[in-house]
Amino acid sequence: VEAWGTSNVMTKVQAAVGLVQLRKLDSFIGARRRLAKARTAMLAGVPEIITPHEPADCEHSYYLYTCLVPEAWAGARRDRLMQMLQDDFAIGSVIANRPVYLGRKMLAEHTKGQRCPISEAVTDRLFCVSLHPAMSDELNRYIAAAMIRCVERLRQE
Repeated sequence: VEAWGTSNVMTKVQAAVGLVQLRKLDSFIGARRRLAKARTAMLAGVPEIITPHEPADCEHSYYLYTCLVPEAWAGARRDRLMQMLQDDFAIGSVIANRPVYLGRKMLAEHTKGQRCPISEAVTDRLFCVSLHPAMSDELNRYIAAAMIRCVERLRQE
């Protein structure tokens, strides 16, 4: 988007589908939470992968399963990890929620000279690995094992 504001109007069909999905929301979130907790446990012994933190008084929805790599792995090494996951194991990952001005020319022009250095540094370290409520336990184990193997290989590089 290269202009201010948008007007998104939901169609009646989209609204009907949304209402059905809303009735399933608790089960979707429950499945994501169960898978995320299992994956976090599998990755617990891997210091190069900082898994999502869930404070005791909160319940994470795990819309994204966001991990961080150490500062020394920021940028190129994180990118290499993501590429290895894709190329060697067919596991998708994304860099989500970058500071908006980094990806939107119009916003970059309106925020010249203004930076969010901590957000930018975190963005260079984060990656989100596939997680969805229909994922099987077997696939979740496969993803965790692949993440571990990629980290082990990167340690040697």
